[in-house]
Amino acid sequence: MQLSHLVDFFLHPVYFEQPDQLRKARLFVRGCLLTSLFSTSYVWLSVLFEYQKGVYFMVMNVVGFLLLPLLAKTRLPIALLGNLYVTLGATAVLVLTYFSGGIWSAIYPWIVSIPLLALLVVDKFSGAVWGGIALACMVYFGVLDMRGIALPVEYNVEMKTWWFTTILTGLLLIILFVGFVFEVVQTGALRELESKNAKLEEQKTTIASQSEALEKLIEEKDYIIRILAHDLRNPLSNIDGLADMMESKRYVGQEDEFLGMVKRTANNALHLIERVLEMDKADQRESIDMDPVDVAEVLQELIESINETARRKDIAIKLNNAARSTSVVGERVYVLQIFENLLSNAIKFSKGGTKVSITVANTNSSLMVKVADEGPGVRPEEEDRLFKKFSKLSSRPTGEESSAGLGLSLVKRYVELLGGKIWHEGGAAIGATFAVELPLTGRPDRG
Repeated sequence: MQLSHLVDFFLHPVYFEQPDQLRKARLFVRGCLLTSLFSTSYVWLSVLFEYQKGVYFMVMNVVGFLLLPLLAKTRLPIALLGNLYVTLGATAVLVLTYFSGGIWSAIYPWIVSIPLLALLVVDKFSGAVWGGIALACMVYFGVLDMRGIALPVEYNVEMKTWWFTTILTGLLLIILFVGFVFEVVQTGALRELESKNAKLEEQKTTIASQSEALEKLIEEKDYIIRILAHDLRNPLSNIDGLADMMESKRYVGQEDEFLGMVKRTANNALHLIERVLEMDKADQRESIDMDPVDVAEVLQELIESINETARRKDIAIKLNNAARSTSVVGERVYVLQIFENLLSNAIKFSKGGTKVSITVANTNSSLMVKVADEGPGVRPEEEDRLFKKFSKLSSRPTGEESSAGLGLSLVKRYVELLGGKIWHEGGAAIGATFAVELPLTGRPDRG
């Protein structure tokens, strides 16, 4: 059986509930067992020096220190048990000092071990109390000698040299023992503290990481909500415009056509909601359904649905399609959002009586679409902020429309998800021109 298991055998379960009490209880049991073992050697030394009282008291120590740990199985306070331990040892030392010559006894210096044991096994307060008792006893023996009161010497004085040599050597050993135990306890406590600090640092790092991840998640969810709020505005505005056209007498007989456009716009909005709610997956390229999408068809559909909004501001939309192939690799809802945002921005920032031009052309294995307006344009010093989230430039909408600063950042995100590129063509004398390049399903026919 290991010593630690033997020590824990004597302890009541209540000590295991508090780490500090457990440490003191274990130290008390170890002290009792080791002191009992140490006292055994002094039983034989007392026999050798013919010191009868030494035999009696050392046997008392051996038995007493073996029985004391059994009290640790009770609910008695560990401080009380520790003081019983010190009392037993102090009684033997003081009585044996008295009957072996007092201040001239080899056991006299052992009195200094009493407060040391109290400090080690109990606490600082007990150490101080026992220190006072030890000091008083030492002074008492000194006063007796100064008054010429001779104390009995009951060991064989003919073996005085051997007596002093063995007894004082034992004192050195017990002081070393106390120091060693103190060092072990202190080292153990420091290691435990270091271990707890390491765990706290690990937990701190984990909490910081989780907090950062949570903040990122909250930011991402907030971003998704803003995307929905922003990108649903355009289809809802288009539906409102189509509804006005259906109510107008100018378009009598075209109600079914407009109703179909309303349904398509509503379906696009529903599809957008589904895709945005899956935005976390959409961030990974492989999660996107990359299918052929006819950009010319998407642009024509957008022009039809957004035309009423443009007409309200007296803005003309012109489409110039010079491309041989307009089928790109992508997902229709993202293609739709890219150009709906660009067209919506162009109308939003243009004044009445102007036009928005859409140019479609092929370049190498890509399709390039340019959307140009005749609005105030983009200042050169603001170009680096164009595609950043929530970035609002100095140019303001001309018809009191709202602007969240999200449109171009979303366009850039959608374009990049489709493996394309977007940029602003600066240097124009008037207006803003945005160019989008998307990969074709195949190389254009150059025949």
